[in-house]
Amino acid sequence: MGRAGLGHGEKAGRKRPGRPLCDNLAVITGFNTDVKFRGLVYHVQTEDKGKVNPLIETLIYKGGEILASRRLPYAELIRDTDSEAVIGRLMEEQHKAMILEVKRGKFAPPEEPRSEDLSLDEIVLAYLVARAARLA
Repeated sequence: MGRAGLGHGEKAGRKRPGRPLCDNLAVITGFNTDVKFRGLVYHVQTEDKGKVNPLIETLIYKGGEILASRRLPYAELIRDTDSEAVIGRLMEEQHKAMILEVKRGKFAPPEEPRSEDLSLDEIVLAYLVARAARLA
């Protein structure tokens, strides 16, 4: 998964070229991915807030609403000479982890009851039979 510029209008699988998020040149560009799950599109956005605010932030959107966020401070890493590579790997790992959460249904609305679900009468009958068996 490569780095891509930020924006909410991207299509799944398409990436824009990276660009700084602000005038702070110490900022690493972010990742954007649209993820489909049960017919809904979720947008996963990860960005580096830069050395002034050393934080990796990932947000999950659905229809413009933020459903979840994950923030990882990395102040201790900016002292290293290869900190940009380390920060880039952390960003990618966090981004992929949040995509997996979407694909596993963590942010999906509850499913509609299915026709094969038991009716109230069937549930009550099963309860009564189990209770009578315990009392016998």
